[in-house]
Amino acid sequence: MKEKHKFRIPDRVVVVAGLLLLLAAGLAAILAQGGEFSVWERRYLAERPSVPDLAYWKTDKAVESFLTDHVPGRRTLVTLDNSVEFLTGRGSQLGAWYTAGTLVEPPVPVEISSLETKLRRFGRIADSAGVPWYLLSPRSHGWLLRGRMVPIVAGAYDSESEGYALLDASPNTVRMPEAFNADPDSMYYKTDHHWTLQGAYQAYLALSGSLGYEPLPLESFRLTGYDGFKGTTLARSGLPSLWQDTLNCAEPETAVTMTAYDHGAETVSDHLIFPEEASTWDGYAVYLRGNHGTLIIDRPDAPEGTLIVYKDSMANCLLPLLSQHFRRIIAVDARYDDGIFSDALTRSDDIKAILCVYSLESLANDTEITRKAK
Repeated sequence: MKEKHKFRIPDRVVVVAGLLLLLAAGLAAILAQGGEFSVWERRYLAERPSVPDLAYWKTDKAVESFLTDHVPGRRTLVTLDNSVEFLTGRGSQLGAWYTAGTLVEPPVPVEISSLETKLRRFGRIADSAGVPWYLLSPRSHGWLLRGRMVPIVAGAYDSESEGYALLDASPNTVRMPEAFNADPDSMYYKTDHHWTLQGAYQAYLALSGSLGYEPLPLESFRLTGYDGFKGTTLARSGLPSLWQDTLNCAEPETAVTMTAYDHGAETVSDHLIFPEEASTWDGYAVYLRGNHGTLIIDRPDAPEGTLIVYKDSMANCLLPLLSQHFRRIIAVDARYDDGIFSDALTRSDDIKAILCVYSLESLANDTEITRKAK
């Protein structure tokens, strides 16, 4: 009996097919326009590079970045790669970690001398204004979840411990309530590094003693909710969009004027929550329509005077709650403001206090704060 031979594709056919696929992928990438915004990753893809100088035989990083960003099926490839990274416990090269049913930011490297410098400068600004100052910097989501992580991952968050110890030692630091630390799943989004409305409300309760107002129950505010939010932590993870959050918002019922100043441009609104932003790629902009260099919230019927707030985006969900109690809030974000922090002091003659609201990452490592905190 003759032995049957199984059909086998010739090696040269496989090699040629593979080369043709690589060529097709390269041509597709080369024909891409480049520079468009990737909603998935919250960044602009690499621009088409200029014509390379063929007199030099070297790797052109601009060409490499362009081809990497525009290879066909890139999103699928990145998703598969990062899924394997997470499943094998190696984290994500795009900068986010999956743990305990949620996505968290990697540990924050803390530069202690930079942190100390910022605290001293905040104090000098307050002294020059003759008013007290307070600092609110909540524990990060990852830090709070350490007990539910495998030891090797939990140990990486020790990098934040020295920073928290320094903040706790400051007499100006306002501690978050124990309820915040005990229930991180309610206090932070699953897909984003910002706190939820419940988290911001705990900050609102914590600040009441220092800032001298009687906190209201959350039900006293106008409450709205917007489904389908997928935050920046999910975008950086490279994982499939399997998770989503609800943006819950609160603002006072009474009349308000919000004036935003951005590089010389002035925008005036009569509300603090912007529902039309909830369905955009930057859904978190539902609060205050995103970040601004200087933001002034005027509420004439509020009982207190002016509150100066130096902030990052952590404060965006908190400011509408605080606006219930202050006739004017002047909020400055060093990342987008052209001036220095003390400029805000000239916008009011009725300043009650200065409040600094920052994530540990911003407070420890944002050089714009150091440069403008004077």
